[in-house]
Amino acid sequence: MVVISSNFTAPVDGILFQTPSTKLLVNNQELGTATLYITEHNVVWGGGVRPTGGPAPSINLLYPSISLHAIQRDPSPALYMVLNYELRLPELAQAGTGDANDDDDDFDAEDQPITQLRFVPSSEHDLQPMYAAMSQGQALHPDPADVDDDDPYMDGEDFDDAGDEEFEDAEEEDLAEDEAAARLRQLRVDSNGANHVDGEDAEIEEE
Repeated sequence: MVVISSNFTAPVDGILFQTPSTKLLVNNQELGTATLYITEHNVVWGGGVRPTGGPAPSINLLYPSISLHAIQRDPSPALYMVLNYELRLPELAQAGTGDANDDDDDFDAEDQPITQLRFVPSSEHDLQPMYAAMSQGQALHPDPADVDDDDPYMDGEDFDDAGDEEFEDAEEEDLAEDEAAARLRQLRVDSNGANHVDGEDAEIEEE
């Protein structure tokens, strides 16, 4: 879930990391500069201004809506996120020009209902703490799809039992083949031998 609001109230509980003067780019278009709060419950960016002046909207991201986060170095150091949600804002209604579309030529919101976010801190030294706080917050809200209670594989004990039976069968089969070979040797005759084994019987014995 993503909440966009013109009103902003700074989080007070469960703050893992916060940094002021953090620039936000949405799909490579700058939304403004505000304070970024990474908490145990959500990620909030708010209390800032647009590039053209005036208050910027606040954005509240719940962890299940964030499908990826990483540190990005190029084109500028940033905390990069991908939302499994198409973020629509009036400020971003017009397509950017120039460098706004240079980084991701293949991005198409109509084909992929996702949103790319880049939080650019005022100091590059904040990047690692930002990432660590994000990882901590994300760990508190695991994706239910990643939790699989139905194990399609046998446990170790069952697997060992099955393996023992398999190898035991293989040993018995080897003994049967040895016995068959011994019997064939007994039934062999030399060129002047009196015993006779026809082809059909010999084939049966070989099997």
